[in-house]
Amino acid sequence: MGLAHGVSHFYHLLLAPLFPWIKAEFGLSYAELGLLMTVFFAVSAVVQTASGFVVDRFGARPVMFGGLTCLGAAALLLSTSTGYSMLLFGAGVAGLGNGVFHPADFTLLNKHVSQPRLGHAFSVHGISGNLGWAAAPVFLVTIANLATWRMALAAASIVAFGVLAVLLVLRHVLDPRELGARWVGPRPRRPAPAAACWASSSCRRSGYAGPSSC
Repeated sequence: MGLAHGVSHFYHLLLAPLFPWIKAEFGLSYAELGLLMTVFFAVSAVVQTASGFVVDRFGARPVMFGGLTCLGAAALLLSTSTGYSMLLFGAGVAGLGNGVFHPADFTLLNKHVSQPRLGHAFSVHGISGNLGWAAAPVFLVTIANLATWRMALAAASIVAFGVLAVLLVLRHVLDPRELGARWVGPRPRRPAPAAACWASSSCRRSGYAGPSSC
């Protein structure tokens, strides 16, 4: 889940580090470049609002796999863009993939990680997102300098599809049904029989201070 969350944050900065190359290629203004980011995050916000219901209906694991697929497809689409409209569409597809992660991730963490280790799991989840932010500019700008900005986006798609492949192979690890077999919480206290409670109450009223089961 940390890998998937890292990819999500990596894609937050999929376009911004490449703006100098994209601006030169398509002759865009800074306002048009900024709109690409607006589309990405606006779509992410709308999808994140709805994806919680989708996760509840279909499960977190397939929703997360769908999000990674959308991210990889968006990077490929952006790498083949021939105009501004394709860039806008690609940014929207990337936002669609990004919007599913927090509802899916937090659901899997809460259902799959035992309570004593949940805090540690949340910290790893958060750190992985920050590492995704840190890695994106270095990764994309390096490839754009060595090759082209289109190659950088194509390489970014390999990142998303690679993580998706790893999670598909290890999908049994993300199965929340295994939680009950690995960790069982404290058993609830069995209520005392009603007759015992009545007898104990009667003893206390009569002055007997012996042990009570109620």
